[in-house]
Amino acid sequence: MISTTGAAALTPARRSPNPWLILTLVCIPVFIGSLDLTIVSAFLPEIIVRLELPITDVIDDAAWIITGYLLAYTVSMTFMGRLSDLIGRRRTYFACLIIFMIGSLIVAEVDVQARSGLSGVLYNLIYRFSGQRPDPGSVALMVIIIGRVVQALGAGALVPVSLALAGDLFPPQKRAQPLGIIGAVDTLGWVLGHLYGGIMVRFFAVNAAGFSDFFASIGLNWDAPDWRTLFWINIPITLIAIVITAWALRGVKQERAKGRFDFAGAALITGALICLVLGLGANIEIAASTASFEDVGGFPPYAAPLLLLSAAMFAGFLFVEWKFPDPLFDLRALARRGIAMGSLVNLAVGFCLMIGLVSVPILVNIRTADMANLSAAALEVGILLSALTIPMALAAIPGGWLANKIGYRWSTMLGLGIALVGFLLIWQTWTLDIPNSLVALEMALVGIGLGLTFSPISAAVLNAADADRLGTFSALVIIMRLLGMTISVSLMTALASQRLATLASAALGDPSVDPYAAIDVYSRLTVQVLSEISLAGAIICLAALLPAYLISRSRTKGN
Repeated sequence: MISTTGAAALTPARRSPNPWLILTLVCIPVFIGSLDLTIVSAFLPEIIVRLELPITDVIDDAAWIITGYLLAYTVSMTFMGRLSDLIGRRRTYFACLIIFMIGSLIVAEVDVQARSGLSGVLYNLIYRFSGQRPDPGSVALMVIIIGRVVQALGAGALVPVSLALAGDLFPPQKRAQPLGIIGAVDTLGWVLGHLYGGIMVRFFAVNAAGFSDFFASIGLNWDAPDWRTLFWINIPITLIAIVITAWALRGVKQERAKGRFDFAGAALITGALICLVLGLGANIEIAASTASFEDVGGFPPYAAPLLLLSAAMFAGFLFVEWKFPDPLFDLRALARRGIAMGSLVNLAVGFCLMIGLVSVPILVNIRTADMANLSAAALEVGILLSALTIPMALAAIPGGWLANKIGYRWSTMLGLGIALVGFLLIWQTWTLDIPNSLVALEMALVGIGLGLTFSPISAAVLNAADADRLGTFSALVIIMRLLGMTISVSLMTALASQRLATLASAALGDPSVDPYAAIDVYSRLTVQVLSEISLAGAIICLAALLPAYLISRSRTKGN
């Protein structure tokens, strides 16, 4: 036998990349992409005003700036995870960053007069084919929506690809913590998006004159920063992320799965998700202006046909996946407890998370009688939501440690139990006069409980998946949470609106009642309904304990 010791000694040892450094770098674009999901909600009215469009006529079209992003964000997850299995994680990750950067550029360079850039091209095309000059503001709005959709196709795919990359970098027994961190960063980003957008746009407006004077002093004929600047900021951040991540991943072995891409399955599941989200009429962005149940969700009038179409497409998807030799999702893998039970628990986690995110803005705004104090109410909402989301993100770290120590089953059940206690406290204590300190404490309990589940659920699913399917099932982790949130915001707000109407009719049946007293009664009944919704959250957490218990107790195997 020939010794290779001498040869090895002459060859410089190649240092293995630090997986935690790579994880940190990967999380930065994930956070920026998720921020952009809700960033526009803070300055959507300003966009409409800048485009000189009548707000009453275009508000539904303008809402597609947010809804289009959400749809593309969700849809991209369904197939980009599998694509990363087939062509390699590094290529897919960089492609996602480039797509996100192109979308940011489209939005950043939009011309409100539709004279240049993509706005000018689209304006001329519409004029040439229709023979009529379109409204420049409407053309600019179309370009913004197009850019946002392109952004989301890259940003949404970053999440499952990053989860799968973490699965590649960490061995099964050490995956729980990094997987939970990525999920927490993604959720935290879109929750803080509207707050970040509002602060930055306000800063630009207050200091507009100073910016203009500075640019003039250095010989630049630039306009003062506005909302478009937030999208320009994405471009250098993305370029830096590409360069640094390429350096960090240089020593990571790139695995590629064998097989073909399932285009039929991808088309069917994409159509099913689009029809489901539109049919439920859901909007998961939580704006500080949310003041009533009707503002945050409910079923649109066209819900029934879209939901039926979604069901038909999903049935077709299942048929294709069962027959196709190399399916997008291997249905046989759902027989593994780690995947099936983890997905069910994540659906419940998304449902419960949305209850907390919707309840806080409604509580704050129903207590804000003076319209002049809406800006203060927005800050109050942001602080109280932070009491939910920041502990939730931080809890992913001990959640991963617990998953490694006591197993996926018990760490998930512990998190659900803490969230259950938080929801029960809300049910028992919320009144119109409840102090914010108590609200923050209860929100923190819910956030900590849900955050503790992120790591073990992600690890249970990915450790049960085949090595050549990590990207696919990484997507499933996030998709199930988003579906839970989508179903929650529509179902709970529809039921809550009906419940509130019933209570108000019983309490205010006398037409001679003092209108000011009626406002007070309505406000108190609204808070009562909020507390009842929290009871529903507690019941969902209780029900989720069963699939959580059925998750494998093993710390390294999820089947």
